[in-house]
Amino acid sequence: MSEDDVAMSGGVEGAGTSWALRGVWGRAAWVLAGALPLIGLVSLLLRSQLDPHWENPKVHFVVFAAVGSLAFALAFVAGEAATRRGDARVLLISLAFLTTGGFLGLHAVGTPGVLFTGELSGFKVAIPVGLLLAAVFAFGSAFVDRAPWLAMGVMRRRSLLRRGVLAAMLVWFVWTVAKVAPLNHATSEGATGTLLSAMAVLGVLLYGAAAVRFWSVYRSDLSLLPASVIACFVLLAEAMIGVATTGERSWHASWWEWHALIVLAYVIIGFAAHREWREDRFRHLYLPTTRQRSQDVSVLFSDLAGFTSFSERASGDEVAALLSTYYQAAAPLISRKFRGDIEKFMGDGMMATFNSRGDQPDHAVRAARAALALQAEIGQLAERNPGWPRLRVGVNSGNAVLRELGGHGHVAYSLIGDTVNAGARLEGKAPVGSVLIGAETYRQLPQGAIVEPMGRVTVKGRSAALEAYVLHTLPD
Repeated sequence: MSEDDVAMSGGVEGAGTSWALRGVWGRAAWVLAGALPLIGLVSLLLRSQLDPHWENPKVHFVVFAAVGSLAFALAFVAGEAATRRGDARVLLISLAFLTTGGFLGLHAVGTPGVLFTGELSGFKVAIPVGLLLAAVFAFGSAFVDRAPWLAMGVMRRRSLLRRGVLAAMLVWFVWTVAKVAPLNHATSEGATGTLLSAMAVLGVLLYGAAAVRFWSVYRSDLSLLPASVIACFVLLAEAMIGVATTGERSWHASWWEWHALIVLAYVIIGFAAHREWREDRFRHLYLPTTRQRSQDVSVLFSDLAGFTSFSERASGDEVAALLSTYYQAAAPLISRKFRGDIEKFMGDGMMATFNSRGDQPDHAVRAARAALALQAEIGQLAERNPGWPRLRVGVNSGNAVLRELGGHGHVAYSLIGDTVNAGARLEGKAPVGSVLIGAETYRQLPQGAIVEPMGRVTVKGRSAALEAYVLHTLPD
C-alpha cells in the first residue's frame, strides 16, 4: 500500500470517527435538552427559596385559554389533513391535540376568581386527566403502523372518536359543576392521591413509549415536524411528572413550570406546522401506506358532450355561466351526498373517486348512484337552458395505486392504474345523457339494478375490449 493509500485510508477512518462522534454528541444534546426541565423542577423543589409563590388568576386564565385554543386549532388542521389523505397516524395525533386542548380549556374556565368564585376539583385536575387521555392517542399514533387493519379501523371510526372526545369534555364539565362524587370536594391539583399518582405514571409511560417509537421511525430522516412531535411528547411526559411531584405547591414557581412545559409543547408544534408547506402541513408524519398503497376504488368521469361547439357559438360569459352552474351542482352532490372525492376539474370534465381512503366498502354502489344523480341534475339544468350540452358519465371499479407525487411546493395524491384509464375510456364511449359502467362495477351492484348490456366496447389505447353496461336505475 502506498503512502497516499495509507493517508487516504486514515482520512476516511478519521471522517467516519468524526461522524460517529457527531452522532454521539447529537444524541447527548437531545438527552440534555430533554432533561433540562426536570433538572429545573428538581432544583425548585429542593430549594424553597427558588420556588416563590406567585398567584395571578387572570394570567393563568388567559395563558391556558390561549394554549387550549392553539391545541384546538392544531387538532382541526391535523384532522382535516388526516381525513383528506386517509392517514390514521395524523388523525390520532389530532385527537391527542383535541383532548389536551379541551381539558386545558376546562382548566382555564375553572380558574378561581375569573368565571367561578371558588375552586372546583374537577377543573383543578382537568389537565392531568386530559393529558392522560391524550397520551392514549399519542401512543396509538406511534404504533398504528404496526397493524394495517387498525389504521383502517381508526379511519372508519374517525367521526365516532371525535364525538367521543367532545362527549368526554362535556361529561367532565357537567360532572364538575354538579359536584358529583368524587369531584364534590376540594382537592389539590398536584397528584398527591393514589389515583392521580397512578395516572401520572401511566401517562409518562405512554408518552415515553410514543416518543421512543417516533424517534426509531424518523431518526434516519428527522425533519422539523417529527422532531417537534417527539419534543412535544417528552415535554408532556415531564408535565405529568410535575403534576405528580409539585403536590400542594399551587401557584409556586414549580407549579408554573410544569404548566409552562405544556405551553412550550404546543408552541413547538404550532411553529413546526406553520413552517411546513400549507397544502400538506403534516405530510412528514404520514404513514407509508398513505404515501403509496394499492386500493380497491371506483372512479367516476364526466364531461359535457358538444361543449366545444357550444363554446364556439356562445359568448365567454355564457360559457363561464355554464361551467359555474355545472360545477356548483356537481361538487356538493358528489362530495356531500355520496361522500366521494373530487380529484380534479378538467375544463368541462370532472374526475371523482370513491374509497380512496379505504373506508367505503360500498364504493361501487356510491359511484353508480352518484352518476345517476349527476345525470338527473345536469339533465334538468339542460332542460331549463335550451342549447346547453348534456353529460356523459363513465364509472369503473377495481384496483388502483394511490401514490404521492411531487414535493415541497406542491404535492398530489393520484390514483394510477388500468382501472382509472378504463374509467376515462368508458366515459368517452357513454351515450349522451347516460351512465356507462364497467363489468366490475356492475358485479358489485345490488340485485334489481337495471342495465343495458353494450357488449364488448373497443376503446382507444387498449388492445382488449371492455365489457360495458348502460346503467338505468338502482333499487332503493
